[in-house]
Amino acid sequence: MCKIYLPVVVIVYRSQQKKLTAKMNKVINDLELNIRNDIRQGFVDLQTEKADLMENVGTIPFLDYKHFASRIFFPESESLMTSCITDIGQDVVKVQLDECCQNLSSLIQDQLFLTSMVHCLEEQKSFTIKDKCSLASLLTVALHSNLSYLTEVMEVLLKDLMQQKSNAQPKLLLRRTESIVEKLLTNWMSICLYGFLRETVGQHLFLMVSVLTQQIAKGPVDCVTEKALYTLSEDWLLWQAQDFSSLKLKVQFAVGSDGGVSDPLEVNALSCDTVEQVKEKILSTFKAKFGFPFSTALGDVSIQYERHGTFIPLEEVDSSSEVIGEVTMLNTLKHYKVNDGATIKMLSRKCQPPLSPQGSLKDDENFSGKYFHLVRELVFYACNHQITLSQDTPLHR
Repeated sequence: MCKIYLPVVVIVYRSQQKKLTAKMNKVINDLELNIRNDIRQGFVDLQTEKADLMENVGTIPFLDYKHFASRIFFPESESLMTSCITDIGQDVVKVQLDECCQNLSSLIQDQLFLTSMVHCLEEQKSFTIKDKCSLASLLTVALHSNLSYLTEVMEVLLKDLMQQKSNAQPKLLLRRTESIVEKLLTNWMSICLYGFLRETVGQHLFLMVSVLTQQIAKGPVDCVTEKALYTLSEDWLLWQAQDFSSLKLKVQFAVGSDGGVSDPLEVNALSCDTVEQVKEKILSTFKAKFGFPFSTALGDVSIQYERHGTFIPLEEVDSSSEVIGEVTMLNTLKHYKVNDGATIKMLSRKCQPPLSPQGSLKDDENFSGKYFHLVRELVFYACNHQITLSQDTPLHR
């Protein structure tokens, strides 16, 4: 009997395997076909929207050299940037120095002293990466009028950096700005590339950034996690996005305190956009349309939605917000049932205080723990310890 059943089992097994293989091949072919169609459609969209891009870019905001250099040197320190901006320039300005500053200037002109000082400071464990970047920027400002000497010092420091035992792998060198010489190199390249950026590639880079920004805005962007459906980075990809639709809003700006409004401005938005994202798109469209930013900052404006002749204030969170456990979902245009072609009124909190004084929720230190948009934070409590697990779970209304 076993000899009879064995061939039958083998035949049935092979038949099932063939069916499963055929089914899997069909699924793979369907997936490849869908991907090809998406790529073709995306290419067509990029070609047809090229004219719209040129119209919506607006004026390219080139910075003069002093502001450009100061933002590169001190991106996080406005006080240092303000105090040093008068000393940074392509035209050398002689400043009267006191005796202490003159002595310090003489010392840093000595290459042996300067390199020894840099090595000594980097050996201090309490000298943080932020301190190293600040020192490198200050040295760049001090030696800005003598770039040839700065280049020589930088070459010596780079050779010392390459000879360190911790840098045994050359491919990993200069990947992070963790030393003074790496920040010096960044500043030095920024100074040398300023003319090339402004006169040659600046416009093309600005257009590329504008294209990426517009493409990202055409798909859902999670307001809390900042993950996007259309992105170049896999780490910031919103893998599972809820269904959304494009909306064209007619935005009117309040003029004066007598209730007057301006002519409507057409703004593109998505049904899954939060109130904060809608405000950002309105201000961005305003700047691209007129060439200058709106007079009121984002945190000082509020928007209202016109429904049946009455204006309903739109807020990030209100009594109608959906609450799941201890986490609150941010309100979207879909939550307020805002339709395509709806009229939105923008008010300034200074001129016309809104019905609710709600500010920006992002000012809350625990913003990502209290609220969610498209990706929900699952919070578990076990053994009196709080464990937070982030999960890309699409939430549909």
